[in-house]
Amino acid sequence: MTKQEKINYAQTCVSASWSCSSDSFTKNENIFIETDQTFFEIITFGYNAVIRADKKIFSWCIKKFTNTLFNEIMDGENLYILERKMRKHGKKLGGEHLRFLQLDTEMDIPKPQGFTFEIYEQERISDLYQDKRFENAFNYEAKNERLAIVAKKDKDIAAVVATDDYHKGFCEIGIDTIDVYRGKGLAAYLVNEMARECENRKAVPFYTTWSANIASMRTAMSAGFQPVWLVYFAESL
Repeated sequence: MTKQEKINYAQTCVSASWSCSSDSFTKNENIFIETDQTFFEIITFGYNAVIRADKKIFSWCIKKFTNTLFNEIMDGENLYILERKMRKHGKKLGGEHLRFLQLDTEMDIPKPQGFTFEIYEQERISDLYQDKRFENAFNYEAKNERLAIVAKKDKDIAAVVATDDYHKGFCEIGIDTIDVYRGKGLAAYLVNEMARECENRKAVPFYTTWSANIASMRTAMSAGFQPVWLVYFAESL
């Protein structure tokens, strides 16, 4: 896929889960969707804000943010206003979630020396759930990972990268490296290898972090990933 095709595919997959048209994310005006799937969520691909909200706050969102620039909604005072509104309903903002796509597939990342690497297909991933140190790689509650790559130093697991299947071949990559093995190039190498595995299986991978996690952002960008969209959502207090 070309860069634009990957972005278009991401918009198509997200729109399917949001029950809206994929061109909603590229319009000049903010878009509002009433939903019972979540209390509040806002997303931008850099053109506008698309907000889906429960009927309890849907009209409020329209009144408050119809004429507000999308980047101003997700900044400063408006985040404070949103947080106050969420708290009145027993919710809070779950924080910033920055999503990346691998738009540069020509990255030449050297293979870290002194480690062995093993691919775990879905039927074997359950063996890895016993080790609870990799919460950034695994969703231990949902257990919906489809593929994992494990780096080992002798018999010790040094790092794990895994991916789920967010929506029909659109998969999220998660990576965890044990502290003592950080700084050895494992994270970027594994993320890049997982991206290759996904694309070989006709899937498009994405990566999630937030702007304050500089190390995670460096990992993503070192593996050829670039920021494409941003999400805030509400969760229960």
